[in-house]
Amino acid sequence: MGPRFDLLYRAMPWDAVDTVVFDIGNVLVRYDPQEIARALFPDEAEREHMLREVYFGEVWRELDRGTLTFEQAARDLHARCGYPESAYMKALRSGLELKDPVEEGWRAAARCKREGKRLLLLSNYSREGYLRMRERLADRFAMFDGAVVSAFERQLKPEAAIYETLIRRYALDASRALFIDDMLPNVEAACRAGLCGFHFGKPGALDRFMA
Repeated sequence: MGPRFDLLYRAMPWDAVDTVVFDIGNVLVRYDPQEIARALFPDEAEREHMLREVYFGEVWRELDRGTLTFEQAARDLHARCGYPESAYMKALRSGLELKDPVEEGWRAAARCKREGKRLLLLSNYSREGYLRMRERLADRFAMFDGAVVSAFERQLKPEAAIYETLIRRYALDASRALFIDDMLPNVEAACRAGLCGFHFGKPGALDRFMA
């Protein structure tokens, strides 16, 4: 069982870590479904429908797992719920353009890079969403040395298999790899896999820890 650094240390123990692994959503790129839906759908009924069926529905997990494409999801939702396919594609594709960087996360990544640490990504992300996000923020993501993304693996956090994939693919000494995520269940699963964990639960936590 790996340790929770946010519970164990007041500041980053640089000598104890070789690799730092970052989640993407709300660690490096802001993701707020309510905010996205408000921006895209002025009509309240349509907005609530998209939140329920797209952003918080099972469709989202299937997209993240890589078992659905955006086109398939839009077609299936149209058949089941009746809104035009174009409306579902708007929810899926246009929302990608509304995700801004989380500067605190990028400051942490840059500090780790300056300290000579290997940087990796481990995230639940749809295939199309990840590729578009990497395109939009290519200059920033260039600092990372590798990635394990759920849709390409058909695995999801906090399932054990995706952490095992990360450790195996990058030949990690798990006890010297730190995983940072905003979702506590994902951090706890990483610790069960032997990784060190950090729960980025509040703004300012990473800035203080990496200072």
